Amino acid sequence: MSRILVVDDDPMIVAGVTMMLDVHHLLAEGACDAETAEAMIGREFFPVILADLRLRTEEEGMRLLDSIRRLSPRSRVATMTGYADADTERRLRERGAELVLHKPLEEEVLIAALREMLAAVEAAEEQHGDDLDSLYLATRKALYAVSRKRYGFTQDETEELIQEAWVLYLEKKHAVRTPKAWLTGTVANLCRQEIERRQRERSRSGEMIDLPLSPKTHSTLVLEQGLSRLDDRSRALCRLIGIEQHSYEEVSATTGLPLGSIGPLYIRAKKKLRAAIGDERG
Repeated sequence: MSRILVVDDDPMIVAGVTMMLDVHHLLAEGACDAETAEAMIGREFFPVILADLRLRTEEEGMRLLDSIRRLSPRSRVATMTGYADADTERRLRERGAELVLHKPLEEEVLIAALREMLAAVEAAEEQHGDDLDSLYLATRKALYAVSRKRYGFTQDETEELIQEAWVLYLEKKHAVRTPKAWLTGTVANLCRQEIERRQRERSRSGEMIDLPLSPKTHSTLVLEQGLSRLDDRSRALCRLIGIEQHSYEEVSATTGLPLGSIGPLYIRAKKKLRAAIGDERG
């Protein structure tokens, strides 16, 4: 795993800095624009990101800081700049830059700063690893309730689904801001995917396959039928907020939707659901 991502719109600077880091036994990769950097951050966790403020424009460098905070909130960022006044430095820190380094960079100062940031990330990661047991205990009951009570899966099936959710979480944990909500939403999604898979299997084989669905009242069946007629986003919002009672912050973390849009989208989703239920009853 690469440990440091170097971002600068000058390929010569990227090559020079990554070579210098290599001499000091620090693994590094480079990107020459914000789009490439964002794609790399989305695929891999970089504990430290060393990024130039001006990537074609200064605003592009600022936007990259926003993307890093969204895609990899546990990464620590050092911003390089040829000149930054007090107001610019304040804006950089507000948007996630832990350190502002002024060009030309002194090799000893840069290496010392990066090593210190790496050590801080490693210490935080070790603490986070210790928290996994606590997170597991804190979520176990809720995750079992989703799989067994809501969707009717057996004990063994539930164990497999929860294990699959944890594997996904460990792969993506560096970008997950609300682990409990994320795990709950992921288990629910895995349950629905498994039910849909079995339904497709039954349709292909023509055989009757018992689906792990809990007994439903007439009103519950009407609700499920109404939900099935909604688009994916509206159905997810109705389930997460109306049925599972998640907060808007948790729904934003689970779906990736901006927090400010959750309320208006949910209101529209409820209207669609009422119309769908009305059609079912009619």
